[in-house]
Amino acid sequence: MHNLKHLTLALLLVTLAITPAFAKPGQCDKACENGEQQATRLEHLKERLDLTAQQEAEIKEILASTKAKDEALREKNRMTSKAFREISRAETLDESRLRELVRKQSDQRADMMIAKHATRNRINQVLTPEQQEQHETFRQQRQERKGASKHRQGKQ
Repeated sequence: MHNLKHLTLALLLVTLAITPAFAKPGQCDKACENGEQQATRLEHLKERLDLTAQQEAEIKEILASTKAKDEALREKNRMTSKAFREISRAETLDESRLRELVRKQSDQRADMMIAKHATRNRINQVLTPEQQEQHETFRQQRQERKGASKHRQGKQ
């Protein structure tokens, strides 16, 4: 029994020690603040697109101006998701409330996609045509990696 406790503790310590090695680079966890994500995004753009100081300042302003709206949209989505989870756990189905939440969640996701697209368009207006092309290429590569990652997760 005593050895089992030591073995369990050893396995826990090994797991804690190696977990960071499997973390995906460049991704923040849920505890990561939005400001850190924006700073990381700006750094990526700066490095990959060779931004001028003026472009960097303008993009920084764009990201700052959208931060509050983006966070408000995410918070609304979190609240709707929470309500959705609660209703799905209920013993009896409230179909009208469920339909209302599904519509609300769909609208919120659309609002988030529109806001993201609008921010991307504002950023593109600051970039040169060559930088816009590079930016789109990087964005597509990121989407492909996300898709491949989700595909692998689905197979497990």
